[in-house]
Amino acid sequence: MRYPIRFLLAAAFLLSLLNTAQAASIVASVDRSQIFLDESFRVMFEAEGAVDEDPDFSPLRTDFEILSQSQSTNMTYVNGQYSKKGVWSLDLMARRSGALTIPSVAFGKDSSPALRVQINDPATTSKPSASQGQDVFVQVEIEESQAWVQSQIIYNVRLFSRISLSNLRSSELETSDPDAIIIQLGNASSYEAFRDGVRYAVYEVRYAVFPQHSGQLEFRPMIFEGRVNRARSQSMFDQFLNTGELKRVRSNSASIEVLARPADINQSGWLPASQLTLSETWSEDVAALRNGEPVTRTINISAHGVMAENLPDLNMTEIKQLKQYPDKAALENKVSDKGVVSSKQIKVALIPTRAGDFKLPAISVPWWNTETGKQEMAHLPEKLIRAHGEAANTAPLTPADTSVQLEAENKAAPSLTPAAQIEHAAYWPWLSLLLGMGWLLTLAALLRKKSVMTVAKIQPDQTPLRALETTVHLHSRNHQAGQTKDALLIWARARWPEQPINNIADIRPRVSAELATEIDTLNAALYGANSAHWQGDALSHAFKTFLQNKFSSAQQHSSTLEPLYKI
Repeated sequence: MRYPIRFLLAAAFLLSLLNTAQAASIVASVDRSQIFLDESFRVMFEAEGAVDEDPDFSPLRTDFEILSQSQSTNMTYVNGQYSKKGVWSLDLMARRSGALTIPSVAFGKDSSPALRVQINDPATTSKPSASQGQDVFVQVEIEESQAWVQSQIIYNVRLFSRISLSNLRSSELETSDPDAIIIQLGNASSYEAFRDGVRYAVYEVRYAVFPQHSGQLEFRPMIFEGRVNRARSQSMFDQFLNTGELKRVRSNSASIEVLARPADINQSGWLPASQLTLSETWSEDVAALRNGEPVTRTINISAHGVMAENLPDLNMTEIKQLKQYPDKAALENKVSDKGVVSSKQIKVALIPTRAGDFKLPAISVPWWNTETGKQEMAHLPEKLIRAHGEAANTAPLTPADTSVQLEAENKAAPSLTPAAQIEHAAYWPWLSLLLGMGWLLTLAALLRKKSVMTVAKIQPDQTPLRALETTVHLHSRNHQAGQTKDALLIWARARWPEQPINNIADIRPRVSAELATEIDTLNAALYGANSAHWQGDALSHAFKTFLQNKFSSAQQHSSTLEPLYKI
């Protein structure tokens, strides 16, 4: 009876996998935010993965007229796996004004989320009207009623045409402020609209403009031109010869008053935005850290209506016995038809060097709310972090333990890639051979003359250190940050076995200033985002110089000491 049961269990498992594979994630979106009655707009349904059935769009017909629809499918192959994305595009026109709902669309067992759209009524909303019955005309709109210096202004320009145009082009948007930052918000959109009972094809472009000076800001006319398609000509060559009549129109100029920064706000605290938030995350539980082990603090500033380049830097207060290594801030500007949403992400690696509590002070970012016209403050409260005990693997190693630890660490790395395993296999036999020869030389040294033994007491046994120092050079010259750190720790614990060396920062007081600087650079790379780009040539050179200087100092104490190695 076991086999039928196993068969049923296996079949059930395969069916669950099949159902999971067929599940699709569906999203719906509208091509623009401002829609008037008698205007067409586009809705897109995007499905990641395979859907059960073709979509049923019939529920949309209650409040919308479906003018056209199309479908496309994209297949991609990444890292040995196929992915499928289906896109359904519908051109709709609302049957009435008001807040309407695009209902959920069923794709078999899967379904899209419902969308809420606002259809503006021409009778109650300032809607562009036809320009004296012209075939082609341009209208512009500034969405903000007032603006502040360096704040975002949304400028909208629409070309209306009731004749067919090809090769349509437009000039660039220009303003009276030569330093203004102008960003086009996505690609131009096209749709249909009725004006005074006439159907027009509409070509719309939206811009975000950031004025850098106060005063009257003028938007200069934009020029649109295209070729009129002649109905009597059906030749395909006309499209290339541009034989149609050239039609050119220009928009009216527009202006808006840009208000200056209030006198009681410093330039450093001036950050106009419609919304700003300050948040943080931690890579570990801040109440259960360990002394000597790093934790990453990620601070994120997010703002609407401001460029990421204008978001402020954060000054990290220096805290005794808590080392901080800030990484380079990551900036991002996301553009949509509603404007610019920016973010600034700052990562800081913190390493407590003692057990106990550390209080991180509060962080505040002042900003100007362009919607309320008031100064506001984004705030992160002070944070208490707590470190316990000592870091892992803090027991000092003797020279006799180093070879054992190196072998154990090599065996305890199951996550190594094949390339890394080949790399390790390439030098570990040589290192083991060097260690073996070193111990043989040590044994032979015990049989030497008493004078040589007396000199050997001046400093720790150098023979096993030679292999460990070679390992430091090997990893640093290969720009391997993590392996260089481990090699430095093992070497230092063997070099100063009587000293507690918990991390590479504890090596700094015992080495030269040049080497200490390079150790700081390595530490910052390890706990930042740049460890993969760390270059170890400078550390290798500083390490070599330090060893040579130590050796020269030892020679001054005794001229009978022969060099043990050369780098």
